[in-house]
Amino acid sequence: MIEVEIKVRISNHDLIRKKFEENNGIYKISLLHEDTYFNLPKGLRDFKKTDEALRLRKSVEFNKNDETKKQVINHFITYKGKKMDLSTKTRKELDIKIEDIENMKLLLEELGFQEIFTVKKERELYEFEFKNYYIEALIDYLPILDQHFLEVEFLLDSPKNLKDSTVVLFDFLSLFGIKKEESIRKSYLELIAEKLKGNFKRFS
Repeated sequence: MIEVEIKVRISNHDLIRKKFEENNGIYKISLLHEDTYFNLPKGLRDFKKTDEALRLRKSVEFNKNDETKKQVINHFITYKGKKMDLSTKTRKELDIKIEDIENMKLLLEELGFQEIFTVKKERELYEFEFKNYYIEALIDYLPILDQHFLEVEFLLDSPKNLKDSTVVLFDFLSLFGIKKEESIRKSYLELIAEKLKGNFKRFS
């Protein structure tokens, strides 16, 4: 699958929530994500240079509006290819649900994969219908950066409609006063590495 994704910084997440409601956004779920990234064994290609990613994710799902609903915990291993255009974070994505994340981590380590860093995110997922597209919008907070972000995305089967899909996402963001030039192409891992300024020793 191709994940068409745009990310921007937001300064007022409460205002974004209000605008979501005004534009018929549907709150789906809240999430706590703990993402551990890996690089290939030494001597093979370097994901930092090739703009790829391999991630193990622990995902805790809960409903912020209904404390009676139980939390649901899922685990995934995900590969992301290099970015496919110059204005978004669109990438090929392979996402596989797994049962035992600790044994998967041990397997990767035994094969020589290098653990890089773990990124923790607090997220709220909303869904919109816009120009015949079903768009997912995530309000993210990263404690290590102490910043909020907005990610909007949907999946394509092939890249042939990528350009049109990207236009739709930027049109969607304009509903909230967000301009194309505000798009951030760097991953959260890259933004964290920049902040740590050389102390991110395992990012190589």
